[in-house]
Amino acid sequence: MPYDFSTWDRNCLEEHVTPIDGTLTGSIPPWVRGAYLLNGPGRMTYGDIEFNHVFDGSALLQRFAITETGVTFNSRFLRSYAYTTNLEHGQIVVSEFGTTGKSVAKGKLSKLGDKFAFDKMFSDNAPVGVVKFGGEHYCITEAPFLHKINPTTLETINKVDLHKELNMNSHCPNPHTLSDGTTYNVLHMVGPTGPKYDIAAFPPTPQEGKSSVFAKPKKIASVDARWKLNPCHMHTFGMTENYFVLLEQPMTIDVKAMVANTIRDKPFIGGMEWMANKLIKIHLVHRETGKEVKQKAKCEAFFFMHIINCYEQDGHVIIDVNGYSDTKFLHALHLKNLRENPNLGNELDGGNVKRIIMPLDVNEKATPELNLVMIAGSRAKANRQKDGSLLLTPDNITDYSYEIPTLNPNILRKKYKYSYGTTGDMKQTNGKFGKVTLDTREVKEWSEDGMYASVGCFLPRPGATVTHTHTHTHTSR
Repeated sequence: MPYDFSTWDRNCLEEHVTPIDGTLTGSIPPWVRGAYLLNGPGRMTYGDIEFNHVFDGSALLQRFAITETGVTFNSRFLRSYAYTTNLEHGQIVVSEFGTTGKSVAKGKLSKLGDKFAFDKMFSDNAPVGVVKFGGEHYCITEAPFLHKINPTTLETINKVDLHKELNMNSHCPNPHTLSDGTTYNVLHMVGPTGPKYDIAAFPPTPQEGKSSVFAKPKKIASVDARWKLNPCHMHTFGMTENYFVLLEQPMTIDVKAMVANTIRDKPFIGGMEWMANKLIKIHLVHRETGKEVKQKAKCEAFFFMHIINCYEQDGHVIIDVNGYSDTKFLHALHLKNLRENPNLGNELDGGNVKRIIMPLDVNEKATPELNLVMIAGSRAKANRQKDGSLLLTPDNITDYSYEIPTLNPNILRKKYKYSYGTTGDMKQTNGKFGKVTLDTREVKEWSEDGMYASVGCFLPRPGATVTHTHTHTHTSR
């Protein structure tokens, strides 16, 4: 069955505030109890006006509660400024990633002021995910706005403006929260020398004398962006036991184009530039000291959204990521294209799971021809260049990507065997969910007619054992 792109072209106008009962077929294991929260674009129209891009829809929160008696479902729209303003005016007023909103300001000066007011220039619509800071649940997106929600009723409680709080321009919408409740994230800032990436630690509880966990988080490190007018798009970052891993890809935000597009009423997507002839720059930052590893390393260019996992093994840092040859699919997901292009599935790059391996101890006498990767069975390469830097060549583990990856949370940042995700193959397949065995490259897939996999979540079975050694990881299920 060919991929049905109409699954991306849906419009929700109704929320279910009161939980409704689901119809159960089959059985749910008795140890699976709790609630699963989903967040994503939901409402695509206001009045007669429609968003242009699938990423633009107003955030819709969904909750699946699994109890002894069955499963219930409830949903609510996030009460962002973008949602309430669009609803009030009956049209799209606030601009999104691929859609320019219609200004309701009076007079040219008022309109220009609206365009360059930070909280108007960037939408606070937050449909990327639900994350936890300080034990509380927040809706998040790349823009520096968080919305605290009630995880049971899905009500919007309040908005946190991190631009005002921390003077940041954007952040990674996939932070890392550790078992002690500390949350690490990468903040996109502007310093005296230009754009930079600050790594910050948000505490489990507010610091003494502070009103929230967002008040002056601990800055671990600051990494300068390599292009002063083109900071990179960083949707995820990695962590190992000892390092933060930042991949500075050639998918960038063109500051000049973004300003020009704002004046000309063009959407944000037009200000993103794919610098195809540039490599990925890899930054390793010591978690303890905040200092960047001196060894310079770059990798062949690819576009990525999601890092799967990172860990250390035998003097190497292993980085597993879903990568693509280009950024065409970002533009392909305009609604007009989904509806009118019958060959879309054949035109999109399905990506693959890539393994990048960076040696930490490099012999200064190594010749460029010598592969410095010493991990048995790996096809990844690391070649020392004449200037002392490393050129890394990924090992392509699979034929397609397995997106919005998930794995056992107990083995994040450790050596592992399995990851799970939705296949990037959109040529001759319906929505499949896959399990990738990283060491053997084996892929097992599940599918059901008429069903499309969404966001997976790994639930460790109670009593399952997870063992770790320096060279082996095993999870019993």
